Amino acid sequence: MTIRLDGKVALVTASSKGIGFGVAKVLFQNGARVALCARDRSTLEAAARRLRPTPADVFTLAGDIGEAGFLETLVRGTEEHFGSSVDILVNNSGGPPAGGALEMTDVQWCEALSRSLLSVIRLSRLVAPDMKRRGWGRIINLTSMTAKEPDPGLALSNVARAGVSAFAKTLAFELGPYGITVNTILTGGVLTDRLRSLIERDIAGSGKTVDAAIEEIARGIPVRHIATPEEFAPLIAFIASDQSGYLNGVAIPLDGGAARGL
Repeated sequence: MTIRLDGKVALVTASSKGIGFGVAKVLFQNGARVALCARDRSTLEAAARRLRPTPADVFTLAGDIGEAGFLETLVRGTEEHFGSSVDILVNNSGGPPAGGALEMTDVQWCEALSRSLLSVIRLSRLVAPDMKRRGWGRIINLTSMTAKEPDPGLALSNVARAGVSAFAKTLAFELGPYGITVNTILTGGVLTDRLRSLIERDIAGSGKTVDAAIEEIARGIPVRHIATPEEFAPLIAFIASDQSGYLNGVAIPLDGGAARGL
């Protein structure tokens, strides 16, 4: 199957590294013009250079997706840069801090929900009207298997990710008649800085190395390895394409078969 996204404008959040950058790179390689955002300007600019685009092909803006005003500026800037509205929205966010359900403060809850849940709602609300007018659009949410199988010690992520899945399912019913699909990817671990930081937390004081811990985790995955962003991203390109028009309202585990649930 050949997937081409020529002429499409894709907005990928939290896309300067890790999963977000991997997805943006694959969309770009398949012909899309891409908008990237992240909080750190230097890593964002470095990500844009790694794509080796012409200036017209990539738009970047540094800021916090937890802030409603930034999201409005991001969408408006993307539209002005490309002279076209957003066709493909990929909602991605960095994982919130680890901690138990009763340990987190109100501030931590508000920050986590703003970045991981409200950003999805706000961006969907911003891009959906133009998608509806054109009769085509793709909204893809990158979350975690914790939305389905909560992980001890990740209370903020568990709650926010489950909220995204519920919102996406609801939105899929509302936007499907307009040729817009809304789908969610439940990641089961991708080799990123975020995963390494969680592993470092878990093995603190144990004497284990991070590499040894990664090998141990991989042995518990049926395919015996943890995905890289490059391995993860092609599925997103398919969901973003014309070929996936009947795939709507689903939450797809991408975890090498690690999940225990049916």
